[in-house]
Amino acid sequence: MIEKRTVFVLGAGASRPYGFPTAVMLRSQILSHFQDQYLEFLGGAGEKIGATRTANGYPSLRDAQHFWECFDLSSTKSIDLFLSRNPQFEKVGKMAICLNILHAEKDSRFREQVEKTEAEHDWYFYLYDRLTREATGKEDYCRFAENCVTFVTFNYDRSLEHFLFTSLLHSFGGIDEQKAKEELNKSPVIHVYGKPAPLPWEQDDEQKVLQYAKHVDNLASIDLLGIIDNIYVVHGQRPNPNLETARRKIREAEHVFFLGFGYASENLEALGIPGVLSTGQRLYGTAMGVANVTNIMSALESGLSDAQAFAKLKIDAGADCLKLLHQYL
Repeated sequence: MIEKRTVFVLGAGASRPYGFPTAVMLRSQILSHFQDQYLEFLGGAGEKIGATRTANGYPSLRDAQHFWECFDLSSTKSIDLFLSRNPQFEKVGKMAICLNILHAEKDSRFREQVEKTEAEHDWYFYLYDRLTREATGKEDYCRFAENCVTFVTFNYDRSLEHFLFTSLLHSFGGIDEQKAKEELNKSPVIHVYGKPAPLPWEQDDEQKVLQYAKHVDNLASIDLLGIIDNIYVVHGQRPNPNLETARRKIREAEHVFFLGFGYASENLEALGIPGVLSTGQRLYGTAMGVANVTNIMSALESGLSDAQAFAKLKIDAGADCLKLLHQYL
C-alpha cells in the first residue's frame, strides 16, 4: 500500500505505451484522419452531407475542412494551443480531439497485449500490483482505498481509470461493480483538460457516458455536441473547475511523481507550480526527450524554499515511467 500522500502527474508520454498519441502525434493523426472521420460522422458523401446534423448545430464539412487547412498551415504542434489562439475553431477542434481519442481507445492494449516494443514501459501493471500487493483475501478489495494516491492527468484518454476498474473488478472474488466504483472514487483521476465522457461506472446523472472502446464502430451513435463541453483547452476562456482540485492535491502531497510529462510552461502554470510546492515534499520525474532538464529543475527548486529540500528533487532524463516507479515509489 502507498501510505504517503502521493500525486502522479501524467503527461502524454504516460499513455503512449498503451497506444495513445503525444501532442505531436495527435496533430499528425488529426491531419491524417479527421476529415474522413467527420465525413463518416455526418453520414456520407454528397452535396447535402449531414444536412440534419448541421442544421442542429454541427459544423458543416466545409467548416471542418477550413479548420483542417488552418491547423495544417499553422505549424502549431499542439491542438490545444492552436484552439486557444483560434477560438473560432473550438467546437470543431474539440470534435477532432474526441474522435481521435475514441479511435485510439479501440486500438489500445493492456497487460500482455501491450505492443512488444512498449511492454518494457508498462507502468500501469506495475503500479496496480504496488497498490494491491498486501490485499490477499477475497474481501480485501476494500483495502484499495488505503492507498493515499491521486492522479492528475493532462491527457484526454480514459485508459488509466479503465485499466484500474477492470483490474480491480477481476482481482477479488468478493467484489462487484458498485464496490469497485466506490473504491476507485476514493483515488480520483483528475483530468486537467477534461475527457470525452465519463465511463458507465463513473455515471453522473448530469453527464452523458460512453463505454470504453465501443462507439467508434458506429460514429452516428456519438452525440459529439453533447460531449465536447467536457473538453477544456489551454488558456481557454471557460472556467476550469479541475485546476483548483489538482492544485490542492499537489499542495497537500508528500510525494509528487511527474510521469511522461513534458514540463511545458503553460502546464506548470496551470498547476500553480512552483507556487504550490513546499519544503518537505519529495518530487520525482521522468524527462526522456526533454531538452531543458536543468531549467526545469531550477523552476521546481524555486518552490522548495530551503537548501535541504533540493535533495528531495529528482528529475531523471534516463528513466521512463516504469523505471522511475521501480526506483522511488
